[in-house]
Amino acid sequence: MIHTLRAEWTKALTLRSIEGTLAAALLVPPALALASGLAFDGTTAAAMSFPVESHGFETAGFGQPLIILLAALIAGTEYTDGQLRTTLTATPQRGRVLAAKFTVIAAVALLVGILATSAAVLLKHAALGEQGLSFGEFTAGMGWNLVGVAGNYTLIGLIAAAITVLARTFIVTLVVLVPLVLGLTISLLGVIPALKFLPDLAGIQLLTSYPGVGLLDPIPGGIVMATWTALLGVASWLSFRKRDTNG
Repeated sequence: MIHTLRAEWTKALTLRSIEGTLAAALLVPPALALASGLAFDGTTAAAMSFPVESHGFETAGFGQPLIILLAALIAGTEYTDGQLRTTLTATPQRGRVLAAKFTVIAAVALLVGILATSAAVLLKHAALGEQGLSFGEFTAGMGWNLVGVAGNYTLIGLIAAAITVLARTFIVTLVVLVPLVLGLTISLLGVIPALKFLPDLAGIQLLTSYPGVGLLDPIPGGIVMATWTALLGVASWLSFRKRDTNG
């Protein structure tokens, strides 16, 4: 398993498309947080009602599409260039190959969530100056929010990977998931309340608080999102084991 993990890690971090997406996922949320902090006007009603502890976390949602793209590329690039046949020839144990891919995706998504969000929070509060918090004033709740973002990124990355394996192309993953996390489902939530149980909305409050719109609380939502992840993961494993014989 160690050799398979090393091979998947090497493949994941040596493709330019993946390297570029990874860099964007690490840089976009902090850059947006810094710009938001510099432009912040604390005298408006909206600004005064926004919890100071949430500053920086509001940019985590912009990282989700990049995590989806990153996971889809890691899971699906081999389908486009015929490399999967070589991979399965070298490692015939399909379950091991899929487990290694998913482990790499989960690890990358988790690290991006921690690093990008930490940088976003630090930069936002630094830019806010007296309107923000110093590092020593950061609260335990902010720490848990960071854990929530990392968990959300990990789960959405695994969901994207599972859909990619099921579809055998990353294009389907992008067409299905990216519009959802960019606001399609939350815009329809008032009309169709059951949408809150879809994976993108179930765990959205792990990123930051969305009060008053009828979403699941962070812990129940995280459980629902994890359930989606498990179901899609099992389905992708069954598909990968039986359907991808020819790579």
